[in-house]
Amino acid sequence: MSTVAVAAPASLEELLLRSGQAALELSGAEHTAWNGRIVESVDDVLGLAHWDGTLHLDREYILDPLREMYALAGKRHLTAHLARYREALATILHEHSHFLGPAGATQEAARAAFVRPGSRQLEEGVAEAWAQAHLDDYIHHLGVDKVAPGIDSFRTNGHYAPYVTAVRMLTADLDTRADLRPGAVLAVLNNQTAEHQLDLLTTLYYNSTRLPDLEPSGPRTRDHLESLLRTGLASLDPHQLLPHPQATARAKATTQSLLSRLHTDITRAESLYTHRQIPHPTRTAFAGLPAPCAGGDLGSQPPAGSARRLGHGRQAGVVRAV
Repeated sequence: MSTVAVAAPASLEELLLRSGQAALELSGAEHTAWNGRIVESVDDVLGLAHWDGTLHLDREYILDPLREMYALAGKRHLTAHLARYREALATILHEHSHFLGPAGATQEAARAAFVRPGSRQLEEGVAEAWAQAHLDDYIHHLGVDKVAPGIDSFRTNGHYAPYVTAVRMLTADLDTRADLRPGAVLAVLNNQTAEHQLDLLTTLYYNSTRLPDLEPSGPRTRDHLESLLRTGLASLDPHQLLPHPQATARAKATTQSLLSRLHTDITRAESLYTHRQIPHPTRTAFAGLPAPCAGGDLGSQPPAGSARRLGHGRQAGVVRAV
């Protein structure tokens, strides 16, 4: 059976109409919460995936560059101009990533989970890491490489350097632990909403150990891993204010410390249960270990102003701003 070729979008309007379906097809997710509406904005956020399903895109930095790109379709451009077009498309893909989820997922449940410690950092990091990893595929899927030749021949830094760095390190670690292809864990997380994203990350770590077979009951031990992940991810916020190279370097150090703690505590737990034929019914594998964050409050909210990304995403409790 032959497949009918679909013509690439010939205008910005066509591109925007097909932008959500293209992201859905590329991701393999079951559902997108995008309602098909786009608002042209003029505020200080490049892009925003509103909880009501509306996509907000900045006129000056997102829509106008893409209008120019289509007005000059097929022309050769300086790299600086191509970078503007590329970043605009990356923002659109990032925002559509926020809307992706499993069948039955709701934005209300995602919004409630988004304000919990570590959830915002994880969702923004996953959305940006996935968008950057699949931007060329998105460009080719929409035929933009024919509109702006050379747009797929280089990469740009993107946004949320601390969160992206942490997500890349954590998901690469899990890919290795579970003997999965590179990028597999990132793709699975990207197809979840904030409602279950961090819960899934925790479960993947717990299931990558021998603990499910060793422990009589795992919830409290698993809770310890979740606390480590939430605290570690929430601690990335100060790095977001730094220039990209410094933000990346600081985030690498922070995430490496988190990984070391996760690996050490998992090894200790496995050893404890391996050498105890009859585990005590009330003692967990991490009993006696120091709290994940000395003096910290795992229930605290993110600091004021930290919910907005230097480009796009979601605002904690209200909207997502890239």
